[in-house]
Order: sequence, then structure tokens, then C-alpha cells
Amino acid sequence: MTTVLLLSDIHGNLHALETVLNDAFERAEIASVWVMGDSVGYGAQPNEVIKRLRTLPDLAMVKGNHEAAAIGEISIANFNPSAAASAAWTTEALIPEVRDFLTALPLVTMRSSITLCHGTPRNPIWEYMLTSQTAELNLNRLDTAGCVHGHTHIPSVFGRELSTNWHVIQARDTDVFQLDYERWFVNPGSVGQPRDGDPRASYALLQLTDNEAPRIQFHRVEYDVAKAQDLILDAHLPSTLAYRLSVGR
Repeated sequence: MTTVLLLSDIHGNLHALETVLNDAFERAEIASVWVMGDSVGYGAQPNEVIKRLRTLPDLAMVKGNHEAAAIGEISIANFNPSAAASAAWTTEALIPEVRDFLTALPLVTMRSSITLCHGTPRNPIWEYMLTSQTAELNLNRLDTAGCVHGHTHIPSVFGRELSTNWHVIQARDTDVFQLDYERWFVNPGSVGQPRDGDPRASYALLQLTDNEAPRIQFHRVEYDVAKAQDLILDAHLPSTLAYRLSVGR
């Protein structure tokens, strides 16, 4: 059995990331780490987060909308005011080494016959996987049975049976699912800025075996929210970005 650590939407929150890593590596022997985009943006430590991620075993990462905005590949015109201010700040804060690393990230990649993206396979930058209709529309852009994504900041499982019925589940702490669906999409939730009303950092462990369907375990962990908030305020980023960390919205 191989255990993969699934992370997404870290958003420059090093305190949340370190707490998640400590928790995950205590729970399991992690062979690989997959990161589904938006590792920067909103938080005050984008360079530190990327440097830390690059130390992790067998790392696979994709580019999200906040990376694309920070390196100038997309306009911030469609961002809300707080997100736009954060993107502009991140652009100035990135060191050349990190900027080059983010620029080289793919929008979509594949590991262990599973697709990795930020939003969805058909629109990895902007589309949110929120309904079974969206999942169905993405099947013709999915060349694998399963996909791990982020972007919604909500831990979830979308599973399609042979009958074309979809199971849509918002995952909670300690939930475990066997991904024995014909096709499936999973989201580990947000490490650095949860939006499901639970301020604890969210991640998942994916267990892969040769003869069985993948198994996913969802986890939540408390971290020092106040320290992350102080860094945001000290950087003169919008105060709403600090406040929302304490409410998980």
C-alpha cells in the first residue's frame, strides 16, 4: 500500500501547513505529496510555503488561479477586491526562485493513473466543482477514473456509479471512503483557508493498492490561527483575510 498526502489551497499559510505536515507524517508513512494549487495568495508567507513544499517526498503540484495571478498569467480584474489586493501583494513578495518554480507548474498532471488539477479538468483555473452536473460535464475531459482537485476549499467526494447516479458528499473530520466508483472526483479541502465553517486546517490521505479501489481518509487539525492572522495584518493585507481564518469562511 502507498499513502499519498493530499493538500490544496494552502494560500501562503505556513502555520497551517506545518501543523498539517506534522499531523500527517505522524499518522502514516507518506510516500508522495500531491498539491492541488493555490499554495500562495491571501496569506503572508508565499515564499516560505513554496520552499517548504519543495522539501517533501515525491512532490507533484499544479497551478491554481492565485499562482497564475501572482506571476501575471491571468488578470486580477475578475478577483474580488481583497483577492486582487492579495494577488498584487504576492506578485511583489515573490522571490525570483519561487516565481520561476510557479511559472513552470502544469495546470493539469497525472500521478498513479489519477488526474490532478486545481479547479476542474476542463477549466483548471476558474471552474468550481460544486454540483454533480459539473462533474458530469467534466467526464469527457478526464482520461482517468479519478481526479483530485481543490479550489472550492470544501472537502468533498463526487462518485459516479455505472447507473450514471452521482453520490455527492461533503466530507467531515475522520471520514473514510472507498473510491469504488466508475468515475470520481475528490477535494481534500483547504489547508490554509477553509470555507466550510470549520476553521481547522483540512487535508486527506489517499491509500493506493494494486488490487483494490483507492481509499481516502479526511482529517482536520487545529493550528495557531492568531499567528497567521498577525502576519496578514503586519503585511498590511486586507483585514478580512485575517478575520475569515477564525470562522472558516
